[in-house]
Amino acid sequence: MSGAPARLPRPMRCGATTSLTAIEAAKLRVVCYQVPAEDAVLSCEIAIGHDGSHLAFATTASDGDLWWWLYWKDRTREVRQVDLCDGRLLDDPYPDECLLPDGHPGPHSFELHDGWLAS
Repeated sequence: MSGAPARLPRPMRCGATTSLTAIEAAKLRVVCYQVPAEDAVLSCEIAIGHDGSHLAFATTASDGDLWWWLYWKDRTREVRQVDLCDGRLLDDPYPDECLLPDGHPGPHSFELHDGWLAS
């Protein structure tokens, strides 16, 4: 047997896309200085094949302390502020933190790839 354990392939991100509606952008402008343009493409950031809503990072407020996300599924859409997940990858020379909202389904952001990245 070789000394190094085999690395499992990392799951891909869902990648479903949407844009903010005018109402969603207006809601974000009330609490945030920088809001993506209404025609900006937002991509689902959780693992492909997930259950429930898609979710995409929209913007931050309060000097980056508050993270705002767009959740959508079928015709249901919601912009909400959710704190970051507290998941951390500590057994690596460069520790990594999960950049998904708390309570997200599936793997942490550092366990995912976008499809074009090597796993």
